[in-house]
Amino acid sequence: LTAALKSDDLLTLVHALKRPYRKNASFIINDKNLAIIRKLKDNNGAYLWQPSYQLGEPDRLLGYPVHTSAFAPEDAIAFGDYSYYNIGDRGYRSFAELRELFAGNGMVGFLAKERVDGKLILPEAVQILKLKTTTGGTTTS
Repeated sequence: LTAALKSDDLLTLVHALKRPYRKNASFIINDKNLAIIRKLKDNNGAYLWQPSYQLGEPDRLLGYPVHTSAFAPEDAIAFGDYSYYNIGDRGYRSFAELRELFAGNGMVGFLAKERVDGKLILPEAVQILKLKTTTGGTTTS
């Protein structure tokens, strides 16, 4: 499966986001779609992808920072201001000491658990581009 993506799709995505949210906006892209995006060019033959040459600065696409994640869906690209996404505790933290498991090596292990949840509190602050995928010549949505 490969995503069918054009540079115009990305421009449409950027401008679908309302202007106030573009100031702090960035892309979240799946690792597999990154290779496709890095090959996209504008009408002058220049790549849309702008690699970062400075330590600590993200790569850029159309002037906006790009974050990649293996956990992002392969059939979508997100663009928006993620400060409107809240992450909250959904319970308590628990810690357990695991002496028996590591006793043979003279070590002590610890297991920590925490339950969290997240929600986009202002849906208009993030836009999602659904990608069409192609498999051997056929296109699916």
